[in-house]
Amino acid sequence: MVLANSEFRHELEANIEPFKGLLLGLFFITVGAGINFGVLAESWDIVLLLALAVIIGKALILVGLALAFRIRSSDGWLFTLGLAQAGEFGFVLLTYSTQNRVIPADTAQSLVVALSMFLTPLLFIVYDRVVLPRYQKASNEEAEPDEIEEQAPVIVAGVGRFGQIVCRLLRANNIPSVALDQIENLRRIQLKSYFGDATRIQLLETAGIAEARLLVVAIDDCNRAVNLVRHVKQLYPEVWVLARAFDRGHSYELREAGADDVVSETYYSALALGGDALTAMGVQPERARRMIQSFVASEKANEDQLFNAWRNIEEGIHFSPRYAQLFMKLEESLGHAMREDERLTEDEAPTWTAPTDNH
Repeated sequence: MVLANSEFRHELEANIEPFKGLLLGLFFITVGAGINFGVLAESWDIVLLLALAVIIGKALILVGLALAFRIRSSDGWLFTLGLAQAGEFGFVLLTYSTQNRVIPADTAQSLVVALSMFLTPLLFIVYDRVVLPRYQKASNEEAEPDEIEEQAPVIVAGVGRFGQIVCRLLRANNIPSVALDQIENLRRIQLKSYFGDATRIQLLETAGIAEARLLVVAIDDCNRAVNLVRHVKQLYPEVWVLARAFDRGHSYELREAGADDVVSETYYSALALGGDALTAMGVQPERARRMIQSFVASEKANEDQLFNAWRNIEEGIHFSPRYAQLFMKLEESLGHAMREDERLTEDEAPTWTAPTDNH
């Protein structure tokens, strides 16, 4: 404690961390060994009622504190249910009370404290399955979608950090678009958007999906994005769907759902950074650009094979030898493309000859 705020605190934390888990485990082993199961078997109903009384009593106090400090909605319930059980310090108080003869030794049992701690996971289950869904449902019911006043040939579903750039690029080129999402950040930068759940077909129909030429799917939720693509392609197959993917697996799911074009949100930024890494290591900028182009071309050449191998993976299996073989083939083709580009660069380089002295 003396050195907790010193320059050695990080070293102290690293040295103490292994013992923290060991002592915590030893503590709970001691608690379990100290439980009198004979008393529990004889008076289980009284022990249970006392444990519930402790939880309810603390919960009432915590509700009052949540109201006093303005902890509202589901956060107040989480605060209450998360701290309603008796704490580990209760064992210390019982031992101290017994030693000072405040409570008789035959009365001071740790069953109530231990049982209340044992019931804590059940309180979190109640919060996740009962309390939280009700607040989410109420929030969705209260947040009515905006009245969409216009239609456009481009609909952007999702205007987070990815969709914002798409909307700004479209606006800069005077291409009309309708942006839909359940956040209002576009309005803060004077980009018109409509509040609403973009996965609702009724909202898309109001936005003019039947007449739209292009739908950009940039929703942050992977499953909702896949479902949106699937529903739109089933109802409006003529609409061209561009979708943002989080990773390779998500891109395959979007392609299978019917997306016409899928772009990984990190793919081109990683390529740009990789090109900067090449130039930082001495590669000429033009050659680095050509190497990136070779990288992209090599991946596109094997894209369909990887996708078909992914589709053949049985449900519930996360590894396929066939997919692994194709991926290794991709890595080999990438290396071959890089070496071929290096050879062409050397062949195209002008040769230098020393000037001759004619005098």
